[in-house]
Amino acid sequence: MIRISAFIAASLLAGSAFAADSVGTLSSQEGTVLVNQGEEFITADANQALKAGDRVMLMEGATAEITFADGCALPLEAGSLVDIPAVSPCAGGVASVQQMGPTYAQAPGQRVVRNGRLMEWIVFGTAGALILVEVTDDGYEITPASP
Repeated sequence: MIRISAFIAASLLAGSAFAADSVGTLSSQEGTVLVNQGEEFITADANQALKAGDRVMLMEGATAEITFADGCALPLEAGSLVDIPAVSPCAGGVASVQQMGPTYAQAPGQRVVRNGRLMEWIVFGTAGALILVEVTDDGYEITPASP
């Protein structure tokens, strides 16, 4: 019984310690909104807590708002990538916002960018294959042989 009480007390203290790190909440989400709180972008939860250094990406047609702990609201637009500051913009903090142009979401939970080299291989490999097909195309048509 003492172990259970100690575990519950430790859990409550740990929960409040994690909540203290939060600088704001992601809300009013429409469309696909992704959050990176470490190594990968994942689909954001409703009213997800955000910490300083987290990154929020809004895909094509998405909107959201960050409400900081001091009540300051920062509206976000589609096609943007935002680095969450430790202090709200109303209190003098600066949120780094990058416009990314049209971006389209992958399935929820999939990695958006896992390995930059892989993406380079996909893009340049596809372009190379298309060039190779165009260069080697002699204009010959293949017709089925008659029986």
